[in-house]
Amino acid sequence: MKINTHSDELELDLYLKIIDYFQKEKVTREEIEIWKNKSIIELMKFLEGSQNRTLVTNALILILSLFEDIPPDIYNNRGVNINRISQKDKRFLIEDLKEEFLPN
Repeated sequence: MKINTHSDELELDLYLKIIDYFQKEKVTREEIEIWKNKSIIELMKFLEGSQNRTLVTNALILILSLFEDIPPDIYNNRGVNINRISQKDKRFLIEDLKEEFLPN
């Protein structure tokens, strides 16, 4: 991904390049990794010259959000399915939560 620093719409152009690559069909996982790594290097070089930290941060977040197989947060896959808890345990949990969070 080449960053066109002479563009009037630098931010929009950058985001569109990321999204366009994401929408490409028939791209292998290896090609994606190479593109992603080159893009990150380009963003770091751009940051050195421009000090536009917000743009680089947002571009990195977009790249990682689209191309990484990571959960949205650490709690995404944790916990117990509420449908697998017995009614007795549900009542017990609700009472504990009330004691902890509701004023006496």
